[in-house]
Amino acid sequence: MTQHDGKIFGIGFYKTGTTTLYDALRILGYRTIIGDKLGSYPGADDGATLLRQIQAGDYRLPTFDMFEAFTDNPYFSIWRQIYDQFPDAKYILTVREEKRWIDSCVKFFRHRRMRPMREWMFGRHANPASSPEARQAWLDAYRAHNAAVREFFATRGMQYFEFDPTTEGRWDRLCAFLGAPAPDRPWPHANPTRTDQPWRPAWRRLKRQLGLELRDPGEGDED
Repeated sequence: MTQHDGKIFGIGFYKTGTTTLYDALRILGYRTIIGDKLGSYPGADDGATLLRQIQAGDYRLPTFDMFEAFTDNPYFSIWRQIYDQFPDAKYILTVREEKRWIDSCVKFFRHRRMRPMREWMFGRHANPASSPEARQAWLDAYRAHNAAVREFFATRGMQYFEFDPTTEGRWDRLCAFLGAPAPDRPWPHANPTRTDQPWRPAWRRLKRQLGLELRDPGEGDED
């Protein structure tokens, strides 16, 4: 079997092992990007520029010419428009058990700075820890996203793979999907959600007081 040499899109939601998939694809030799973090490529600005392009209806992102594989936002958010451009690509839906997933999101994003993509997706519910309504909005979005992806790819099995990278311990299934030889190194386990650092809330309050960070949408005054 020849190793897949076209595009690969990770279209799983936040906190579904997207960093582990990113690491795995890089180990397999693919030029891979995760999200739009500052410094990830020339011009990367936490998604602000890409978001303006997407909102203008232009889904031909500049990163498509720079990389071979893609994970995290904005790629999972615009997977339908991506498929229109790359109907022969491989698509990977990363998933986690629902309760473990939402608990991880709440813990991870509780005191994180707000990024444009997350606010675009969820508006006033962009912080899943901010209220029961926000938590439910994230759960609803996660369920709807996974259901839509599964329905779409139900008849496209040769280019679709679904798995939980956080519980995967072997290379076999991903490598079989991509036609790649299994590397002689352990399966990566990246970016586990740890207990939040106790200094983070105070640091975010200071940045807001200095005008370096905006308050979360829909967030009330902090105690």
